[in-house]
Amino acid sequence: MKPATTVVKVCRIMDQFRDRSALGVTELARRTQLLPSDVHRILTSLKADGYISQDPETKQYRLGLAIMRLGLAAFQRSVLAEKARPELVRLSQEIEASTHLGVLDERELEVVLVDQIDASPKKMFRPHLGGAEPLHCTALGKPILAGMNRHLMLYALEKRGLARSTRHTITDVATLERQFQQVRQQGYAVDREECAEGVCCIGSPVRDYTGAVVAAISVSMPTGQFLIWEEADLAACVKAAGAAVSSSLGVC
Repeated sequence: MKPATTVVKVCRIMDQFRDRSALGVTELARRTQLLPSDVHRILTSLKADGYISQDPETKQYRLGLAIMRLGLAAFQRSVLAEKARPELVRLSQEIEASTHLGVLDERELEVVLVDQIDASPKKMFRPHLGGAEPLHCTALGKPILAGMNRHLMLYALEKRGLARSTRHTITDVATLERQFQQVRQQGYAVDREECAEGVCCIGSPVRDYTGAVVAAISVSMPTGQFLIWEEADLAACVKAAGAAVSSSLGVC
């Protein structure tokens, strides 16, 4: 069935706000390759229903309250997020560290941060819910990559890239492949200051009822705190949380 042309245009416009907080008609037209008149007409309709708002001074558009309410509803109704949150809270309290839930976006081949529990009111880790986390250098991304078949894993790495975040970031595919094999064997992944200096993380996969890796749970803490732990003990806590969420999704 041929998709409705207007719906496709609306989706293309809305998709641009994933990485930009505000955009004008000209910029949106350029990014979506749509006519400025079409962009303006669609934005006007979305604005009328509250899905888009406009800054009266800059005239730029941004996501409106209606779309945020829809997003929150989708998040709150997500079975995965619902089942994972108690485990994130328990794990954060148990090890006194921040915990995270990342979900695989199968279309974009990226891991999206959908929930985060901070161990301290100081919020060492700035939340960016809905944002994409690097696949190759995070404790959320590595278990997800390790759960893919080799062809898809290589394609995901090529598509998302191997950007160097710190001097510890691994940017060699062969080295990553060996690490993914270890992840599959031990059931967890480690990020040793690979994504951010002074921060270490451990992550474990979350599987759906088919056994496929669909998400990951991780804990993040300053390197000094990480070194106090025995890695095996910390990993056991994270693996138990991942297994509990997997079980709630129907994994035997």
